[in-house]
Amino acid sequence: MRGARRDAIALAALAVAALAARLLFRIDHDEDIDALRFALGVERFDVAELRPHAPYYPVFIAAAKGVALLGATPQAALGVVSAASGAAVVAFTALLARAVAGRRAAAFAGVLALASPFLWLSSEKLLSDMAGAAVTTAALWLCARARRLDRAARVAPAAPPGAARTEPAAALPQADPRAARARTGALVLLGAGLGVRLSYFPFALACLAVIARAEGGRLAWLARGRDLATGVLAWLVPLVLIATPRDLVATTWVQGLGHFTRWGGTAITVSSPLDRLHGVVWGLWANGLGGAWPDAPAARWLGAPLLAALLAAAALRAVPLRRAVRAARDQPELWASALAYFVWALLGQNIAYKPRHWLPLVPLLLVALAAGAASLAPAGAAAARATRRIPVRAAAPAALVAALAAQWFADGLSLARQHQAPSPAASIVGFLREHGAEQRPVLTRDLDRMILEGAPGRRPVRVRSDAALVHAVEEAGPAGALLTSEALSPAARGVLAGRGYAISIRHARPRSRYVDALWSDLALLEAVPPAPPVDRAQPPSPRAAPSR
Repeated sequence: MRGARRDAIALAALAVAALAARLLFRIDHDEDIDALRFALGVERFDVAELRPHAPYYPVFIAAAKGVALLGATPQAALGVVSAASGAAVVAFTALLARAVAGRRAAAFAGVLALASPFLWLSSEKLLSDMAGAAVTTAALWLCARARRLDRAARVAPAAPPGAARTEPAAALPQADPRAARARTGALVLLGAGLGVRLSYFPFALACLAVIARAEGGRLAWLARGRDLATGVLAWLVPLVLIATPRDLVATTWVQGLGHFTRWGGTAITVSSPLDRLHGVVWGLWANGLGGAWPDAPAARWLGAPLLAALLAAAALRAVPLRRAVRAARDQPELWASALAYFVWALLGQNIAYKPRHWLPLVPLLLVALAAGAASLAPAGAAAARATRRIPVRAAAPAALVAALAAQWFADGLSLARQHQAPSPAASIVGFLREHGAEQRPVLTRDLDRMILEGAPGRRPVRVRSDAALVHAVEEAGPAGALLTSEALSPAARGVLAGRGYAISIRHARPRSRYVDALWSDLALLEAVPPAPPVDRAQPPSPRAAPSR
């Protein structure tokens, strides 16, 4: 009991430290169009006006509205929810590691999660990703705990030979009832989590399938489907009542179609296998795990060997193959969820340009690293002998984790500080607001809503193609036009240059793409037409000489 109390205090301290670090560096501005729409949704929820965009994130918005009722601005409310979610992810990552690999792995996972630059930075974003990751990590911990309770019940010491049974065989414990309740809680939580981040649905479906299949029979599917539906209906019914069904269906259809065919970055719109493979490696290694990359902070090269060593240790836990099969059987919900979400993200998410879509897998990777580190330490009697004879060997795994965590913490601190400055998009909006007297049109592909909300009086014009952009520039008149760089493709630039337009940077505040993956180098440009030819005045004809 004393050890359990000590662990609970340590876990609480870990969560408090994570929350404090994330609140210390929170931001209070709209750094991109998604953050703006979330803030608008907290201010006034409206499906038809995309406050916020589909799928509307009703649970996330409701949580932020609850914080806003205490007097916080919409941005501050979103920041508090994200920071609290980030702290919850740290705690649940440690709990998940405890359920999967034991107490030592829990300590390692907690330290790594606290220091992880990707988890830290994601907790500073005014988006729903971190809240969704908190839900999935908590649900997977409940599933892992249920498996652990079931194993403990199965290996409970049997009655000694010859002892009389006081209960019929059918009443002997076959499974801990707490395990069934944990699975119910996990599915209800995952159903509610779909109102936080619908794109994390593979976790819900994978856990439902694994749990119902293990319990067996049609009734099990119905019962577990009911658990999941309970969580879904808790937010779906209010959503339908608040938003008229007509607006809900029409807006969802348009937004869903656009996601898969135009702007969602799915395998349909970003179809290059090389681009998507790069998104997997760069997203998981250089972002999710803070690994070294040519344009990443130089200090990451110091941590790269440590990270590689922990990855190797994690991989060795799955060798030989039968050990990996046993691990999958011990925790099938974790493996099925990870595989299902990986396939979905690979095909249906914008992983080529937005590594944040890998976020729910990062806690699982940290658990794998922690379990690998824990496996390097001698256990039981061997641990006692190693402590007496070879203290370096016994302390090596902890030192390895501590060194990597220190490098990660320094990296995360630097990224969090950079993130406090206005993003390139927010900086452009601020520049336009400060220079409101200028009336040239602002041509953009994605920032029109941000400009309308943040720089009232400016004239944003949304262009959907290169031809529309070129036409709008030519229609702007002799003063030319302003345009955001994401709207200007190389082809459109070439056409404008061929027609004599001078294109230059009017305003730019770039920052690391490890802070802003998609719009790190966004800039405000101006396109000025060539000066009209000057008509040279004809020299006056010589006057006739006066007659004498």
